[in-house]
Amino acid sequence: MGRRPLGILILGILILLASVVLALIGVAGILVGLAGLLPASGLNAEALLVGGVITLAMAVVLGIAGSGLLALRPWAWWLATVVTLAALVYTGVGLYQAMTRPGGSGNLDLGSAFTVAFLGVLFAYLLTVRNRFRRPIAI
Repeated sequence: MGRRPLGILILGILILLASVVLALIGVAGILVGLAGLLPASGLNAEALLVGGVITLAMAVVLGIAGSGLLALRPWAWWLATVVTLAALVYTGVGLYQAMTRPGGSGNLDLGSAFTVAFLGVLFAYLLTVRNRFRRPIAI
């Protein structure tokens, strides 16, 4: 297995930080949703509660994935690669549709184009470091 590549260290730390931020957002959504249960609050309490729980669940998954990347676990490589590929395809299709929309201007959305390029580089990087995530052969 060897040393952890610097890119994986950075990616793992960023994913862990994202999980902390999402956890805080999820908890805030749940607390505001609970406050929305009070009479005459005017808030959509159910949507806030469900959104908060979903966001908190995503935070847990990201925390597990980030720690798995830092530990060079093979399942974490697969998770990161599949999620990156799915995001790349989703963003790429959205960019294509926006550029070819009938009646639209056909202008390039630079933010989406940058995201597609970044995800493409990240996907290629994950493919190049795959051998770092292989299990050692038992003798």
